[in-house]
Amino acid sequence: EEFMKIYKFFLAVFVFFVILAVFAPFFAPFDPNFSDFQNVNLAPSQTHIFGTDFMGRDLLSRVFYALRTSLIVGVGASFITTLIASFYAYIATLNSNFIKELFDRLIDAFLSLPSIIFIMIFSSISGGRLFTIILIIGLCSWMQSAKVILGALKTMLKSDFIAQAKINGATHFKLIFFEALPNLKALLFTLFGINAAHAIAMEATLSFFGVGSDLSAISLGLMLNESTQALFMGSWWVVLFPGVVLFLLILSFAILSTSSNGKGIKI
Repeated sequence: EEFMKIYKFFLAVFVFFVILAVFAPFFAPFDPNFSDFQNVNLAPSQTHIFGTDFMGRDLLSRVFYALRTSLIVGVGASFITTLIASFYAYIATLNSNFIKELFDRLIDAFLSLPSIIFIMIFSSISGGRLFTIILIIGLCSWMQSAKVILGALKTMLKSDFIAQAKINGATHFKLIFFEALPNLKALLFTLFGINAAHAIAMEATLSFFGVGSDLSAISLGLMLNESTQALFMGSWWVVLFPGVVLFLLILSFAILSTSSNGKGIKI
């Protein structure tokens, strides 16, 4: 029951964030990129609820648009990650000892590499375009999910209904994508949420270090990067609001992903 209360709270937070992100142009009280140098570093007020930054930009408006960027990155990168992991599991379950051995070594090699370094390098080289960031994070984050999906598939393939499908002439592709994986939707849902939270945190990290998406795409990490000197100037709101929103967004994905069927049931 306590879990359900927590789940419902973070579900409400997540839905609220999605609504704000989708309808950001309607909810944002100001142009998020408009610089008003007569209202620099203003504390929260009735006019500027989250205050303004060092360029006089309204922080509330920027947070709305930053949420959109973070959600696009989270969902897009997580989709790529889950898709690659599923195809890896499909290939690794082929009836070939050579392929199984090869892919076991391959994924261990990938897992031994510091993915954050490669993501930062490729992101810097690519110029930090949003689509490129999504693709890079997805391509460098699939290994853990692949191990989990592969382990679950190996167990699932021993099930009676899989044996019956083989007798009926089902191909290996059909066994994996039409029989086994649909019965692992709870696991896939969990992995999708975890990967989305990871992707959002990764994009925020990249933006914080100045190698994330370009400046035209407002992100929560970029806002935190721009606020690095704010605390020394006493502008606590420039750090607080983007930081809290980023924390709640990542935590919402993490909490919701612990549901096995999207209704708050633990796995």
